Amino acid sequence: MTLKKHACFGTTVLLMCSTSNLAFAQESDAITIALDPILVQNQTIADGPMSTVVDEIDLGTAPAQDGAEALRSVPGVTSGRMGGHGLELVIRGQQQNQLNVIDAGSFTYGACPNRMDPPTATASFNRADRIIVEKGYASVTHGPGGSGGTVILEREAPELEQETRFSGEFRTGLSSNGGNIDLGGQFTVDLGGGFYMEAGGEIKSADNYKDGSGQSVRSSFDEKSAGVTLGYSGNGADLAFDAEYKLAEDMLFPGAGMDSPFDEAITYRLRGGVDVDAGALIRIEGVLYHTAVDHVMDNYSLRPVGAMAMRTPATSDTLGGKLEAHLSFGATEVKIGLDHQANRRDATAFGGMPAMIPMLEAENPARAQFLIWPDTTIAQTGLYFEAETEITEATRLKYGLRYDYVRADADKAAVTPALGPSPNALYTAQYGTNFNSAREEHNFGGLLRLEHELDAGTLLFAGVSRSVRTADATERSIARMGWVGNPDINPEKHYQLDFGVQIDRGAWYLNANAYADWVDDYILRDQFSVAGTTTYRNVNAQLAGVEIAAGWEGNGWEIWGDATYTYGENTTDNRALAQIPPLQGQVSAAYGRDSWRAGARVNWATEQSRIDPARDPGTTSGYATLDLFGSYELSEAASLRAGVNNVTNETYANHLSRTNLFDPALTQVNEPGRTIYVSLDTRF
Repeated sequence: MTLKKHACFGTTVLLMCSTSNLAFAQESDAITIALDPILVQNQTIADGPMSTVVDEIDLGTAPAQDGAEALRSVPGVTSGRMGGHGLELVIRGQQQNQLNVIDAGSFTYGACPNRMDPPTATASFNRADRIIVEKGYASVTHGPGGSGGTVILEREAPELEQETRFSGEFRTGLSSNGGNIDLGGQFTVDLGGGFYMEAGGEIKSADNYKDGSGQSVRSSFDEKSAGVTLGYSGNGADLAFDAEYKLAEDMLFPGAGMDSPFDEAITYRLRGGVDVDAGALIRIEGVLYHTAVDHVMDNYSLRPVGAMAMRTPATSDTLGGKLEAHLSFGATEVKIGLDHQANRRDATAFGGMPAMIPMLEAENPARAQFLIWPDTTIAQTGLYFEAETEITEATRLKYGLRYDYVRADADKAAVTPALGPSPNALYTAQYGTNFNSAREEHNFGGLLRLEHELDAGTLLFAGVSRSVRTADATERSIARMGWVGNPDINPEKHYQLDFGVQIDRGAWYLNANAYADWVDDYILRDQFSVAGTTTYRNVNAQLAGVEIAAGWEGNGWEIWGDATYTYGENTTDNRALAQIPPLQGQVSAAYGRDSWRAGARVNWATEQSRIDPARDPGTTSGYATLDLFGSYELSEAASLRAGVNNVTNETYANHLSRTNLFDPALTQVNEPGRTIYVSLDTRF
């Protein structure tokens, strides 16, 4: 099946996706979208009925976007805003470590207890060759958890043209609302004999933007990133070593009681694979990685200090790896693997009168109030088996099993800081337990999925799965007055069912599916059971939804759109789950000839009145915003794009965004008002 589409520079990537959640599609049933030769970026293809693939990634619309903000263009994907940086990705009503974010095989976990630096904020989007967004539990090979979905940033060995030893690209852009500036580029050098070097860097800078009412929203930040790869590719083998660095500074967060003057992430990664000829064994792949994140947040360096100054330095170090064997048994392809990740988090809150700020900066133990993360380590080791069998030419079956051993401990749980209680004292007060001994889990998951082609352009699919995700360091061990983790919290068990149809008729396509997710031991962030204190407990819950995407093209025109509905219920307490997006979607139209293209998009959402009033800021009104975009190919090596987001300057907030703590006149952190942007991409 082949569906030709054009890609648009500007406010959206072309959404040619299906929205099922439980399997990889074989190459034989993948949808391939051929770009118009003049357009080289923002290409989105649907790799079968379960994922969206963004190729030759430049997801940004307006410059200096956060990664989770750019991914909003994918149907069924949205994000909550706390500021201009570090948006929280949400897929099918699930977030945080209900989602896996995998960057070239590695996992990174942020070092902020309040999630100012989620994985999408530290991942190297600018160096990815392809991004795959999977909804729901799509594969047992993606590590533990991932019940809501997985974002995969893929890298490939470069393919330079014959007699070409050097290539590169440079990107620059700016926008009017907040004065955002984005400069980036990368280059590739052929070192000969199959060896190569890639290097890239990016600088982002953003000031505070204004919402549709002209109110300034504290959202500025500065970010720098750089990375280098040394690799080899040839003779059926590939090997690469990555070293990457990212520094974000002076990040303002109106949705938090603190800002972040410093957040640093360093990644080292060794990855590769080799084709083998050993009977059924055809390939072996693996990755080893170490990521280290250092984070600081305070309430005085970037905002007026109040009666008490607070500073929290924190670290998050992750060591992991994966080894996977690929086998072929005629009509059956098999993956067998072993993976491991150990994440260690440590955070201490220091406080005192403003005159004591030098002591806080020096991290003087005499000013330590809480061991927010008491040196918590969560180690997970998994074994998995996954296979795809071609039953007939029209029917495929995918099935897999996974086992994870989890061990969690907190080395400082019994330590008492100078000015506050020990973590154990807080755990005992809320749950009658302590964290003196490690907690262990044995988690089992699996999936079964059937795909059947009714004809060359119609695919039906249905699947069931069980996935398990363990509590993260915050849910299990956060320790401060008013917010206490539960060392004995049980892991979530998700039982998911989905089914749908994918239709491709050349000039038009339709992808539709429905899903249901019954959750045992859902980990509830409970802000209503204990007055004045956030605790964690297990409840039963149900999630369900419908996702639809469709499009048509002809005579230079394209029309496409999508709609997503998500339902979430805490069935133990008979109340709505918090942070569930409303019915929402997009409708786009574009027209182009030769070297130019222009179009418009309407982003819309309905009112969300099903809320958890203890956690959601409140109900949110529906909205519709208009974006305009265009692109022009200056030459074979240069392209210009420009656009206007929120043309009518609407004042609105995404339902998932945080309460605006800095401005009591605003309920939530509002989205940007009218924004004009322009960017230039060059290749050499």
